[in-house]
Amino acid sequence: MHKILVPVDFSSTSKNALRYGINLFKDQPLEVTILHIYGTQSRALMMKSIDSVLIRNAKEEMDNLIKEIESETSGVTFKTKLHKNYAISTIAELGNSGDYDFIVMGTKGATGLKEVFMGSVAGGVISKTSAPVIVVPLDYNFTGLNHIVFAAGNQEFSESSSQPLRKVVKLHNSTLEVLHISDNDTSNVEYSLSAIKDLNPTYTCKDSDGDLNQQLNVHIQNNDTDLLCLVRTKKDFFGRLFGGSVTLKQTFNSSVPILIIQA
Repeated sequence: MHKILVPVDFSSTSKNALRYGINLFKDQPLEVTILHIYGTQSRALMMKSIDSVLIRNAKEEMDNLIKEIESETSGVTFKTKLHKNYAISTIAELGNSGDYDFIVMGTKGATGLKEVFMGSVAGGVISKTSAPVIVVPLDYNFTGLNHIVFAAGNQEFSESSSQPLRKVVKLHNSTLEVLHISDNDTSNVEYSLSAIKDLNPTYTCKDSDGDLNQQLNVHIQNNDTDLLCLVRTKKDFFGRLFGGSVTLKQTFNSSVPILIIQA
């Protein structure tokens, strides 16, 4: 059974990410834990009287969301969690628990705790959790997973790191393209990615022009990409993509969902 964690703020964007996660794994037994983080870090909202209102409202909205989602799908087990404050640490710690195969997050929220779904917090979660994270762009609709692009750096890709990518490729019988953009020698890229050789990927190597974000966007748009996969490392490709920021701000505005795997 696949188990995914989906943080929501009850906005249309977070609901869309929830639907994406369900559609991505719906052909297999699936357990979805829906997480809502209520309250803020303001002292005024720490008062018990305010807390009781926030909890009551959160429970009502969660119940309504479960009813809405259950009416659209079947064969999915839903669990819910309500937590107070500290979005990054809460989501990251749950991811680190080992209880979830993937965390699925929307990139922007329209209401409520908008910062939960802004790039800086998504980046914070990515930098602090060991769980694979799928980031779903605003208003992106799942239409299938025919073609996956794995943007690879020069790092060696281990068998254990490859498992999240392997799961989605095999589940959807997707074609896999390894895209290597580098100003260094690319002759060893196939060897370094031997862990995914059995997935029969194609290899595309391009020279870097200095603007990695633009190159990735252009490639995605020109090659009917349904999912972009990146490996989170302290150095190399991912560091170049996000400019070395420890919060990994979403400067890369992908038009498709991104699967971020921890090395």
